[in-house]
Amino acid sequence: MKYLIALIFIIFKSPAFAAQHKLPVLFPYPEEVRWQSGHFSLNSRTSIYVNEKGAHATAMLFSQEVQPTTGYLFPLSETPKKNQLRFVIDKTISHLEGYTIDVTDNIVLLKASTPKGLFYASQTLRQLLDADIETKTPINRSAWLIPNVIIKDKPAHQYRGMHLDVSRHFYDVDFVKRYIDWLSHHKFNKFQWHLTDDQGWRIEIKSFPRLTSIGSARNKTVVGHTYDYQPLYDDLPHRGFYTQAQIKEIVEYAAIRHVEVIPEIDVPGHSTAILAAYPEFSCHGNNISVESHFGIFEQVLCPTEKTMNFLADVFQEVASLFPSKYIHIGGDEVIKKQWLESNSVQKLMRTLNITSGEQLQSYFIHRVTNILTELDKVAVGWDEILEGGAPNTALITSWRGTEGGIEAAKRGNKVVMTPYQFTYFDAYQSRSIDEPKAIHGFLPIEKVYQFNVMPEQLTPEQRQNIIGVQGALWTEYIKTEQHAQYMIFPRLAALAEVAWSTNKSWARFNEQLAALSDRYHAMGINSSKSYLVPWVKKVNATTKQVSVSFAQLNKERQLVIEHDNNTNNSRTYANVQTIDVSGARLHTIKAHTRNKGERSKSVHLTVAPHKAINKPISFKYAPVENTAHRINDGIFAFDQYYDVNKYTIFEAKNLDAVINFEEITQVFRVVFGIDAGRHRQLVPPESVEIHSSVDGINWQLIKMLSNNDIHGPVIDITFTTIATQYLRVVAVNKKQSLDAQIPLLPLYIDEIAVF
Repeated sequence: MKYLIALIFIIFKSPAFAAQHKLPVLFPYPEEVRWQSGHFSLNSRTSIYVNEKGAHATAMLFSQEVQPTTGYLFPLSETPKKNQLRFVIDKTISHLEGYTIDVTDNIVLLKASTPKGLFYASQTLRQLLDADIETKTPINRSAWLIPNVIIKDKPAHQYRGMHLDVSRHFYDVDFVKRYIDWLSHHKFNKFQWHLTDDQGWRIEIKSFPRLTSIGSARNKTVVGHTYDYQPLYDDLPHRGFYTQAQIKEIVEYAAIRHVEVIPEIDVPGHSTAILAAYPEFSCHGNNISVESHFGIFEQVLCPTEKTMNFLADVFQEVASLFPSKYIHIGGDEVIKKQWLESNSVQKLMRTLNITSGEQLQSYFIHRVTNILTELDKVAVGWDEILEGGAPNTALITSWRGTEGGIEAAKRGNKVVMTPYQFTYFDAYQSRSIDEPKAIHGFLPIEKVYQFNVMPEQLTPEQRQNIIGVQGALWTEYIKTEQHAQYMIFPRLAALAEVAWSTNKSWARFNEQLAALSDRYHAMGINSSKSYLVPWVKKVNATTKQVSVSFAQLNKERQLVIEHDNNTNNSRTYANVQTIDVSGARLHTIKAHTRNKGERSKSVHLTVAPHKAINKPISFKYAPVENTAHRINDGIFAFDQYYDVNKYTIFEAKNLDAVINFEEITQVFRVVFGIDAGRHRQLVPPESVEIHSSVDGINWQLIKMLSNNDIHGPVIDITFTTIATQYLRVVAVNKKQSLDAQIPLLPLYIDEIAVF
């Protein structure tokens, strides 16, 4: 019997046994992790030991985080002993943010050379505990097991940032604190707080009270997307700002968690809220309102001494509230029209001996940078401030891609990479039309994870100027905390590994997404599961058949494919499958994944084998470059996630296309899509005509639709069967834009299917 007991003990203590059970998910993944046999039992008798004052705050914060769930008091011990959590400052650890963890049966030893490093160790320790620890509700357990492990870790990048826009939609103090909690738990150390924009000014400035009494409120907000055809409004006032006392409270809260708060005051563009409060700082002096749309607007601060004095006073108050050495000044998307139309600005330009709006913008940015320098602060700007020449002291946040960051690094500026293609969490996470509204774009979690911060084309010396990476949550279409959580998680974990980990593995990260999602759920976070949505890997189309290859990001799940909106006509697959459809009609395919009763959102795809696929087509008016091929590739886009790249686009032009069937062909029906329905309504054509010809010279009108006959998202025209070699399709662009932001009204045309 004693041999059997010994055998059971050996099995339960062995690494092989541990390998059969799911180990904790660590995020961002440490540089070195060595799992050991056995575990430490955190229980009511566990004490805490700190070796110096610098370790005390971290130890107490960890205790506060786990006490609500465990109920344990964790008394402070003056001496090292067994059954103990030890928080130790050890100056021999070289990296200031690095740490080690050594968990054995008797002790948990956390070591770092600084309180910041020790804090990051404590966050990893928190992740070593069962996910239920995050519920913050009492759970009656005799012990919480921490697997024995040796961890050595340090960050890949010194600047690890995340941004939050509170101008477009205001979030209260409690939410901002929770946001900081999430950042610190993922080992981010910078929080860029986007406090001002066209839609609202959110920071109390005592010397200019109208910034909040007028600039913090808008009368209504656009419903749907800003560029929607015939937009609607909610007619609900939206307001809010942070008092200086609240800002100090948040800054202090963040500092305890080793997060540096960087305010953003966006100038000289994105200044409608400023000018609604103080029109005297504009170039026109007209009364305007806080903007209810989203986008880019002409309102701009005028580069006068009066404006500079105003900004000096504003930034003095801002600097007094934020200990960070950085203040972000925006500098992005500046429309120069009002500058160039102003006589006083033209006079200034002659005095300065400059001739372009870009040079004037550079002058403005230099003036603001000088204001901050006098306040002992460093100006941060979006990469547009490079236009015309940026101050060499400015930190550049490169958002339009990596090119601006590369240019800035070569110039000698410090750079934070934040390219929207990889780091903007306001983009869609999957191609399902069931995704909640987003601004545009497609950023699945895998793409976030694959971002490489360091450009290969830089020299070793230039690479020293790339100091880190930052993500962003712009909130034009994110009104609630639940929606914000959905957009952030789990992509934040992917970005955290980009920013921190020197030991990245997409295979490992992808495998652990389900467990990570469970942990977020325990934290009360509305984390997205869009990573479970399958995607269309490839489509091959001919006049006889269309083949669609589906893939899924999580291989453990089953792939379910439904045909023609018929749930009875569905099949379940274990892996990537190619679906073939034939027949002269539109075929709708839906796909989702399923596992243990959990179903993902669906992706839609409408395809059609038809007679115009890959046939020669000519245009009277050339479409936008690289979009022409979309018009006869067999794939429709009207019922998909909105993606401009799925359409053939004519900017302020008509569709006037001739399809050559290359031989006499029987046709009776033409179908094409004109908008994307629920996510963004595109402007339909004014009229449509179908013509036929056997020789390409003499044409006969077959069908014509007037404005009243056109209803999206699909135009479906049938007629008596004709024999023809050429078919001409004309759709007349309305051309008269209702929105000043899109002066060249685009006509978006989906597949032209001919049967």
